[in-house]
Amino acid sequence: MNDKHKTKDQLVDELRELRLKVEEMNDLRVKFDRTKRMMRDAIVRAHNEREKNEAIIGSLGDGISIQDLHFKVLYQNNRHKQLVGGDYRGKYCYIAYQRQERVCDGCHLVLSFQDGKVHRKERQRVTDSGTFYYEIISSPLRNARGEIIAGIEAVRDITDRKRMEQALAESEQRYRAIFETAGDAIFILDAEGENAGKIIAANRAASDMHGYTREELLSMNIQDLNTPETAKLAPSMMSRIAAGETMKTELMHRRKNGTVFPLEVTAVLMEVEGHKYILGFDRDITKRRAAEEENAVLISQLRSALEGLKRLRGLLPICAWCKKVRDDQGYWKQVEKYIEDHSEASFTHGICPECLDKVKEEESLQ
Repeated sequence: MNDKHKTKDQLVDELRELRLKVEEMNDLRVKFDRTKRMMRDAIVRAHNEREKNEAIIGSLGDGISIQDLHFKVLYQNNRHKQLVGGDYRGKYCYIAYQRQERVCDGCHLVLSFQDGKVHRKERQRVTDSGTFYYEIISSPLRNARGEIIAGIEAVRDITDRKRMEQALAESEQRYRAIFETAGDAIFILDAEGENAGKIIAANRAASDMHGYTREELLSMNIQDLNTPETAKLAPSMMSRIAAGETMKTELMHRRKNGTVFPLEVTAVLMEVEGHKYILGFDRDITKRRAAEEENAVLISQLRSALEGLKRLRGLLPICAWCKKVRDDQGYWKQVEKYIEDHSEASFTHGICPECLDKVKEEESLQ
């Protein structure tokens, strides 16, 4: 309809509708601008977040790579490039890393694609500077719907850890050899709590010395080996050792067959991961005790002999003619009588060959 034929009211209504449409257009423009700003801010945040994530991944000590479902390398951080020796993005991992024409047998990433779980594997590679040990950790990468779309691999250098483990293993073997071949019995006892005194470890000598198997000893408390007298002293000794005192003493143990024997025990405190243990060295001193007792008997017998022995000392006046001896009181006595009075010696009488010849000569002259 031509505007000339419209009434005033109709024109006012049309103007009002036009104003509403303009206002709606302005509102839409404002909303569009707000949406555009929000989208721009989201893009900036996503970009910043991506850069931040890439910076974090790039600074990790582990090598990180991402492979698609066909094992093509999509991403590598700098550490991964250093570990594998180059940038292999766009290439298949089995060709780039292992120089193979197909996926490696037992590939952990294949397992992650199959079961959706994290898998770990340790490997080693010989280099000019020695053997390089590393751990590969694979995990699936999923989209918002939970579908696996790629895989992430983390390569961790564990060379120092493996070398330390090897050194510890060698050290343990050396100490185990010393522990097992020692001539003295060696016990490791729990030093605290309800299990105080429980035998944690025992060497072969401990088993042989006490007549129990290793398994039997490990099910026992040290009090099971002590005699009643030693058992009374044990709590006090263990408390002193647990307080840091080094104990060296002699005590008695009982064998499985019931026989009792003496020991020289040296015990010290040791602490492992915050728990206290007692390390004890037991030496069977049965032979030493027997030798000491035998020596004591001999010494006693010698002392008794010395106490009964009268010794002659000083200058002894003797007559050059008759051979009588003058005692301390000034009396002259036969030498035999004097010696008998001053010693345990006694005399029997006889005649020497020279005197016998003289007697015969005198008798022939008569």
